[in-house]
Amino acid sequence: MTTPMFQFILNFPLDPVCTFANLVIGEGNHRAAEAVRLLVEQAVVPQVPSATVLTGEAGTGKTHLLQAAVCQCRVLAGEESAIYLHTTALRSQLRTNGEQDLTRFVDRHAGCRLVAVDDLESLENSPALQEGILYLFNRMRETGGHLLVAGQHSPQELAWLRPDLRSRLLWGAVLVLDPPEDEMLGAILAKMVEDRQVRCGPELLKFLQLRLPRRIPDYAAALDRLNEAGLELKRPLTVPLAKEVLGL
Repeated sequence: MTTPMFQFILNFPLDPVCTFANLVIGEGNHRAAEAVRLLVEQAVVPQVPSATVLTGEAGTGKTHLLQAAVCQCRVLAGEESAIYLHTTALRSQLRTNGEQDLTRFVDRHAGCRLVAVDDLESLENSPALQEGILYLFNRMRETGGHLLVAGQHSPQELAWLRPDLRSRLLWGAVLVLDPPEDEMLGAILAKMVEDRQVRCGPELLKFLQLRLPRRIPDYAAALDRLNEAGLELKRPLTVPLAKEVLGL
């Protein structure tokens, strides 16, 4: 594994918006969110359960919770205490010997207390990466650290997942996140507008919520595209502009 590859993993960016302070979730997901908060507090101390899995369809807030956990752990225990890894990006990096590559990576971060692994489904058809994540789990268990994993399905439902990795991921809790209701989607969209300091009136917000897919990543992408177009064209953000730019 080359140095640039290590740097890529080391510097995997966190979205500054993805913090516990900015978290907007539905009533049914408070238990999962509080469990992740508690996990972060405990992760600073060795000998906590070695894995927790977040499941739920796209747009339920899994990535936000993972990145918020990493961010908070770094606040409590230092910048090197937590790492966020996205398997979609890692898959193109760890092509042959996932265990060897992640061994070197983990060895460089012996004091790491929390590793957040996003997009469990990307492990499919990647034996090397599955082997690497298994090694990562074992190392976290040996050092008293914690592996926080997110995917759309529970490891128990993934027939292609190697049995030893599946069983280890199921040693800890599996927390299910429910899709947000309409009211909560509106609150999330409004929070995104506030965070991005975008001038977006109630009429446009209602239009976007009605026309966009009910997925938080689509909300974020649409707001970014719309804001960029408004700045470039020097036009206010309106329903006609949204129809023109987003094809709605």
